[in-house]
Amino acid sequence: MFQIRIAVVLASVWTLLILVLSLISASRFRAFSFDTIISIDKLVHFIMYSVFFVLWSFVVGITTKSRLYKLLTISVAFGVLIEILQATMSLGRSYELDDIIANTIGSVFGLYLLPFIRRMMPLLKKYLPFLNKVY
Repeated sequence: MFQIRIAVVLASVWTLLILVLSLISASRFRAFSFDTIISIDKLVHFIMYSVFFVLWSFVVGITTKSRLYKLLTISVAFGVLIEILQATMSLGRSYELDDIIANTIGSVFGLYLLPFIRRMMPLLKKYLPFLNKVY
């Protein structure tokens, strides 16, 4: 029971982090100049949604494929909702289809990463004992 509470807290905090960072006024960010092959912004979206999917999968306790795909749908829908909010709120942010694509790819990557993380969990718990409280 305690493990689920810790997992819920971690997943909720990560979700709030995505929400806040996505809805902060654009004027608060400095321009990045790392736009060579891939925009740093898209990489951040990819990573945030990969972690989002993995954390929430620990909370939900994925046991069936249907639950896994429901979580994937929720993750993608959350990314789309954030982009719609950015377009409709006066935050200096804008709707970008590329962000939705990066969010979706990140969520799918989280889906494919999940079996690897679950296989590695005993090793991770050995070196990072606090994970015993999460998963």
